[in-house]
Amino acid sequence: MAVVRALEYFNSTRHMVLYYEDLVTNHTKLKDVQEFLGLPQMELTSGQVKILKGPLSDLVNNWDDVNKTLKGTKYERFLHADY
Repeated sequence: MAVVRALEYFNSTRHMVLYYEDLVTNHTKLKDVQEFLGLPQMELTSGQVKILKGPLSDLVNNWDDVNKTLKGTKYERFLHADY
């Protein structure tokens, strides 16, 4: 897996593992990033907004096919993620 190889390659380099989902759900994570980078702490906001709401099954025309194809795979977790 590329991520594992990258982490192993940079294991002696100062780094921070960051997940997008953490930034969205945990606003203090941005303060952690600013501190890690040695930046002054400031309130950060994003102009990005969620456009579509509701379950993916209501938004994907061939949901049954997608669901059947991804069921039991490492991608199954995305079927019920809240985007």
